[in-house]
Amino acid sequence: MLNIALVENDNADAKLFTDIASSYFNAAGEQFHIETYTTGEAFLASYQGQFQMVFMDIELDGINGMDTAKKLRQKDNNVILIFLTNLAHYAIAGYEVNAMDYILKPLKADAFRLKIPKVLALVHQQDKKTITILSKGQLHTFSTEELYYVEVLSHRLYYHTTRGEYDVRGTISDAEEELYKYDFRRCNNGYLVNLRLVTGIEGNDVKVGPHVLPISRPKRKLFVNELTNYLGGQL
Repeated sequence: MLNIALVENDNADAKLFTDIASSYFNAAGEQFHIETYTTGEAFLASYQGQFQMVFMDIELDGINGMDTAKKLRQKDNNVILIFLTNLAHYAIAGYEVNAMDYILKPLKADAFRLKIPKVLALVHQQDKKTITILSKGQLHTFSTEELYYVEVLSHRLYYHTTRGEYDVRGTISDAEEELYKYDFRRCNNGYLVNLRLVTGIEGNDVKVGPHVLPISRPKRKLFVNELTNYLGGQL
């Protein structure tokens, strides 16, 4: 699932972008969700690392796109950022905030198709991370796509994967910091769950592959919201 943020204050431009992007991603067989924000302030207030790519108009009301991008980079230096602008010379300054590219307005389908393949390639490259751990004297390497969840017990982390279980000394906070960008979220204080492998929620339990894990009351609302956002509002 591609989670995309569009920061655009012109309704006509926002609709044009959504139409062009939807046509492209549908044709490419990509599942996607586009969340639109009309101000930089609203976007920054909601940003929690949930997007893989951000398309941002430079000429926003209130805080402009460039200043919004600078504040975004204080939160996340890795999310893919692409500027939308009427004037190319504005976009050149985007390299100061590590913008990947820019697309000139008025947006055209051909220009979008030209820019997006390299963006998608980078997104899919970032979608999974290879993890190598030393467990019981042996090195084990696996990807985040093979990791159901991480469990903490007595200062040890247990990595439950499609290949088996491996344990190392560590804290759940360390695992969360490493895996948050790969869509791992806590369903309670002891479990860090891979959202992409969740198959359902039943009562106060979440099903992750063949596993059923309890969702704690304090974590339930946030966990369900983040799972819903990951699924594009389809939960």
